[in-house]
Amino acid sequence: MEDPLGSEAADFDEKFVEGSGGWCLRTLVWTPKVMDDAANRPVVVIPGWTSVVEGWIPLLADWVRHRPVIYIETREKNHTKSPDGRREQVADHSIPNHAMDMDAIVRNLGHDPSECDWFASSLGSTSILHGLKEGTLSVRTAFLLAPNSEFKFPLWMVFLSSFPWWVYPPIMRLIAIPYMRWKVKEPGQKIRYTRTMRNADMRRLKLSSRSNRAYSVWDGLQKVTAPIAICVAKSDVLHAHDDAIRIAECLDNGEVIEVPSNQFAHEAEIRPIIEDWITRVTE
Repeated sequence: MEDPLGSEAADFDEKFVEGSGGWCLRTLVWTPKVMDDAANRPVVVIPGWTSVVEGWIPLLADWVRHRPVIYIETREKNHTKSPDGRREQVADHSIPNHAMDMDAIVRNLGHDPSECDWFASSLGSTSILHGLKEGTLSVRTAFLLAPNSEFKFPLWMVFLSSFPWWVYPPIMRLIAIPYMRWKVKEPGQKIRYTRTMRNADMRRLKLSSRSNRAYSVWDGLQKVTAPIAICVAKSDVLHAHDDAIRIAECLDNGEVIEVPSNQFAHEAEIRPIIEDWITRVTE
């Protein structure tokens, strides 16, 4: 695979790293070419549900100039390799499994998760919170964009999950994508979600959506003691703004950081905000 960032400032490697239970997840690793920057603490990036790396290029292209970056795709992504001979089940795509994958992959890359700074979005954010409260994951800091307290899918999507996965492509094209483009107001977010839906693995999308809708993050959040920033944008209509703020209030060391838009959190301009926050909470 060619470097999706086309970066001249960092060396790139695509790996399939073993997570929990024999699952191998596509992991993209960038290491700055400048030795002093390469020696910096890694940042682990966990994208959102079905999110593709192209939506994160502006932020990642800036970050890899300053730090090693480990970008881990969760199980529902196209490139994930399930254990040989395994028929994937709803439970395989659970939030607890995502959290255990993250811990295992970072360790298998030779890093201590508790010595890394973490950045995540939506599903990735929720998975990190789950791992922290259950003790299956440790972080130095975590900057979490739009975590889901619960996955409240529209009724038509709940109904859709009862259909065989192979009927999804025309339904996505005729119903899901037009609905999303009507629902979402941010132009950048609209483009990213259209791309995401068109590239999603429909079989895994069905399994993941059925697993996620049974999940709630609330129980045990008070046990999380690591520094956590909850990043929210009022213009983001796909993630519950008030619930995200409530998550921060439940955390022992949580803080809300508001940004102009969800798209802003995918741009290079968010990196100094993240780095300033990390410096402040770790001094």
